[in-house]
Amino acid sequence: MIYKMKYIKVNDPRKVYRYRKVEERPVKLLISEEEDFSVSEFYFKSPVGLSVKEVNKAYAYYFRPSKNKKRKLCIITHGHGERGRTATIYFARELARAGFPAVFLTLPFHGKRQVEGIAEGEGIFVLDSVGMLMRFRQAVSDLRTLADFAERGLFGEIDEISVLGLSIGGMITTVAMGVDERFKKGIFILAGGDIEGIFWKSFSMRLMRKYVYAVAKNQDISREREEYANISRLYDPLTFAEFIPPREVIMFNGYLDPIIPGFASRKLFEKIPTARITYLPFGHGTILAFRKLMLHRIIRFLGG
Repeated sequence: MIYKMKYIKVNDPRKVYRYRKVEERPVKLLISEEEDFSVSEFYFKSPVGLSVKEVNKAYAYYFRPSKNKKRKLCIITHGHGERGRTATIYFARELARAGFPAVFLTLPFHGKRQVEGIAEGEGIFVLDSVGMLMRFRQAVSDLRTLADFAERGLFGEIDEISVLGLSIGGMITTVAMGVDERFKKGIFILAGGDIEGIFWKSFSMRLMRKYVYAVAKNQDISREREEYANISRLYDPLTFAEFIPPREVIMFNGYLDPIIPGFASRKLFEKIPTARITYLPFGHGTILAFRKLMLHRIIRFLGG
């Protein structure tokens, strides 16, 4: 299939995610030390730059187990906003406590990559599909850079790299796993596929749809929808899911989630024959109630 991006034709969508490797070795700064693990912060220049300069320095946090350290690294990406970021840190802390080294990547427009004057996470979603593609390209290149650092020994001796992502982070890790075979296992929490369907059908997107129709002023927008669908395929998890097998994936999705509807999680699950899915009675706002159950299954899946 030929995918179009303005004037570019791409036979293999994975080629869109090519990136220049970061040569400099980042310096880790110890920021906290607990009984079971320590946490170090480091940063690097993102291989893919955006016009918003504040997001082009990528920040990550290394959770290093103090004892029983396994040679299996888990790279973690979070959900939208401060709540999504803090909810996901739980998994980094507890995996490190269980002996798994973990690296927590701060996504663009979050944490120290937040843009002054707007709420945390607001800039990661834009109506412009090319702008969304660039945000996915940056985040995926940051994940791959962390894999590069792992290969160069920044996190000690590592035999296997897995990825864990929540919500938008889960969709980004799906794409990353599809384009990079170094990620051997995937854990997708509240993630889904069919970007176009989520936009036009998800309850949580109703205000953005209302804005689109208001701007259109009753004019036909079928051409714009076709262009959006064409470009959004280049960052839709469904496009990259087929490249994941034979690697294994586990998914956790909610019966009560208005943000990632059931059709989106089912489509992604059906695209990955090596995936297992667990549906739980939660949504984006109530995920923490089931974090211990998910953690137990994640540790078992990773080989703990």
